[in-house]
Amino acid sequence: MKLALKSSLLALVCVSGAAMAGNFSGPEAGASVTMNGGSTKFKSDGEEVTLGGESIGFKLHGGYGLDVSKDTVVLLGLDYNVTDLVVGNILGENFKTKNSWSLSVAPGMLLNDKTLAYVKLSYEAGNLSLKVPSASVDVDKSISGFGYGIGLRTEINKTTFFETEIKQVNYKKSSYKFGGDTADITPAVTVGSVGVVFKF
Repeated sequence: MKLALKSSLLALVCVSGAAMAGNFSGPEAGASVTMNGGSTKFKSDGEEVTLGGESIGFKLHGGYGLDVSKDTVVLLGLDYNVTDLVVGNILGENFKTKNSWSLSVAPGMLLNDKTLAYVKLSYEAGNLSLKVPSASVDVDKSISGFGYGIGLRTEINKTTFFETEIKQVNYKKSSYKFGGDTADITPAVTVGSVGVVFKF
């Protein structure tokens, strides 16, 4: 009887410890408002300029949290930007990334039983768009790159979390023809976001 009682208490302690990380594990979905600062390096005829722009956006999130230990979680995620992100302005028109999305992995560590801090690495993809009717420019090209960032999640209740994150996205250089000229274009964007994540 004593052995059974001790075993039960030990099991309860183990489950309680696992549950501490478990609040951040499992399937999840969320949405965030984003504040975006974009830039594009534009190089043509040996001259390079950096174009800039800002925008506010909205992204959707889906993912899964994997327990690694009682205080460590790995978050796997898929994000989709519902809105276009401005990454530069030229001739009075905006360079934009459209239909941009990312796949990410984010190892996280519990700061306490209600707060998780994490670092994120991501693969990024989308389309770069620029339309300048006055110059007969119409660019719509697939782009890809990588991102890195940090974030913080705080438990509101057992199934709802407040999340803040900042991420730097660097896309690969691409070449485009504007009339008879060829230009190298390298977009980048810094994304700050605040949102809510729901656990299932």
